[in-house]
This record gives sequence, structure tokens and C-alpha cells, in this order.
Amino acid sequence: MSQSRLLFVLGALATFALSEEVGYFDTSMCTDSKGMTSCYKDADIEYTSCVNNNCVGGSQACHDSCGGSVTCMNKQCPSLGMDCINACECQRSAHQIDCASASCWNEVYSCEYQNTVGDFFALCTNPNYDTVPFWPAPDDAPDACSCNLGKIEKKEHLIALQMTECSNNMTNLNQITKTDAIADYGQACMCCGMSAIISAIYDTCPDTKPSLLGITEWNDAIFVPSDWAECGPYLEAYDCAGDLGYGRADAGAISNYYQPSSMPSNGTKTLFNKDGVVSTPVSGDIFTWQFGHSMNAVYHTVTVASAKADVTGKGKASGRDGSATTTATETGATAESTQPGAGVSLGVSFWTMVGTVGILAWLTF
Repeated sequence: MSQSRLLFVLGALATFALSEEVGYFDTSMCTDSKGMTSCYKDADIEYTSCVNNNCVGGSQACHDSCGGSVTCMNKQCPSLGMDCINACECQRSAHQIDCASASCWNEVYSCEYQNTVGDFFALCTNPNYDTVPFWPAPDDAPDACSCNLGKIEKKEHLIALQMTECSNNMTNLNQITKTDAIADYGQACMCCGMSAIISAIYDTCPDTKPSLLGITEWNDAIFVPSDWAECGPYLEAYDCAGDLGYGRADAGAISNYYQPSSMPSNGTKTLFNKDGVVSTPVSGDIFTWQFGHSMNAVYHTVTVASAKADVTGKGKASGRDGSATTTATETGATAESTQPGAGVSLGVSFWTMVGTVGILAWLTF
């Protein structure tokens, strides 16, 4: 074997050895693959410590008396349950955002990063949607996800807030005197909100399979229990954008409202990262982002690992154009594909769902 050929093989083997999947990322695509792997391991250790010290007994004294035994703490000490575990998951997710921002900053507009941020919003109670770095991605960002998942998720959050505000709008409610009319108004708030959610998903990424963008979760948790199929008359009778407020910028700025009888066509593409390279850190060598709101905020300072991106490959969400053949269903979901990127999808925030479920409970009281 020639020396040049040997060097090529050794280089390929070295690259393969460095490749490791952490979270949504293939670390070989990151500017600092070793740092990314190490940071994710630290986040996992921090998570385990958080659960063991707080959730499986609730105190350091319990942990010490049991010698750190999870079995002992489960038996001897009160458990704080899933709320505590979710809080630890939230903390780990914030740590993972730090990891990507520092060691994989060349991928901060990618599907992988956007899904990492999506996990953060899904796990954290009342997260701050305005302070997470690189989210949503700019429309013209290089190496960006084929669908701007951040735009969809932020719109969904604002729509959910408006659903609550609409249902509790005393100015509108005080003008209604009949009980049936009050119930109709509440259902109209719900129907306009559901139609706005559909618009946020389908109009933001019309070419992408909606099953990868959370439509199935919305359908199962909200649309079916809230009688979406019966919303046609309410959507015709009420001004969703104007009178009910869904057209405001702080309510999602939705202008297009679909009806059950006129649903948009399902997209057929999977998620993939578009062309382009983030060659220098977007926020400089050091930046700070805010985790939480106002007085309860924790500030995360991130130092990037390198000033130059040498990696030009594509991560596991990549696919040439994301093309896939799908079959539409009545709920708007699509049959899954084995095309590249099909395994990466947008998770709907649990807390966004909780807000809309609360409105549903008010309507059915």
C-alpha cells in the first residue's frame, strides 16, 4: 500500500473513531467533537445527581443515610415524583444547549439544534421563549433545517396563550347575556385556536410531512376532544383574526384559517439540513443567554471551542431534498418514511398542551 493511501485510510479511521451520536447530533459534524461528547456526558452526570439527590428522597440527609442507594432512598424517603424529575430534565436540556452552542456552534441552525431546543421547551415549566440562543433560526440562515421548527413552536406557544386570553376576555363576555351564546363564544375561541395551529404548521412548512411537525399530537390531545370536525359554523360566524385576536403579532399573527372541510394538502418531505456552512461563531467567542424569567433567571455564559469551522458534512437529519412518498390520513398525519431525516421531528411542548387542555376543561364544565 502506498504511503499516501495509508495516510488516507488512517485519516478515515480516525474520523470514524471520533464519530459519536449524542442527543440529536453526530459529533463528527461539530467543530469540537470531543468537547461535545464530554459536555453531554457532564450533562448526564449532572442529571443523575439531580435526580438522586432531590427526587428519590428529596434531601441530602436521605442520600447520605442510604449511602447513595437509589433502592434505599425509594424505600425510606418520600419521592417528589415526575415534577422533580422533569425539573432535572429541564436543567440537563439547558446544559445541552450550552454544549451545542460551545462545541457544535456550526450546527446551531440545524434540525438537530432546533430539536434540542424543542426538548428544552417541552421539559421546562413556563420557559422563556425569547431568550434561547439561535432560536428560531433566521429565514436565510446557512445549514438551516428545511423547516423552521422554531417558528412553528413559537407560533404555537403564542396561539395557546391567545386561546386562554380569548376565553377569559371579559370585554367580549360582558357583551353576551345568554348562556348558550357564552358557550358558543368559548367554542369559537377554541376553534379559531385550533385552526390557527393548523395554519402555523402547514403554512410555515407546506412541503414537510405534518406528522413530523406535531400535528398527530395536537390531533390526539386537542382536536379530537375539542370537536374540531364541528368547528365549521364557528369559523364562519366569528372573526378569528380581528375580534378574537389571533391576528395580532403577540398571538401568532395568523391570517389564514382552515376549516375542517377545507384542510390543506399534506407535505411529503422529511426534515433535512439545507446547504451552507456556519464558518464563524454567530454570537462571537463568548456570549450569555438567559434561562428563565426576570428575577428567577439564571444566566448561562458560553465560550465557543474554536474560531473556525472545519467540518462541512451533514448530520443525521440531512437528506438531499427530503423527498418521500406519503399517504394522507383524515387527521392530517402521514404514513412514515424511511428516507433520511424521518426520525427527527418536532415535539410539541407539554406545557403548551396543558394550557389548551385547561381551556377544554372550561368549555366542558
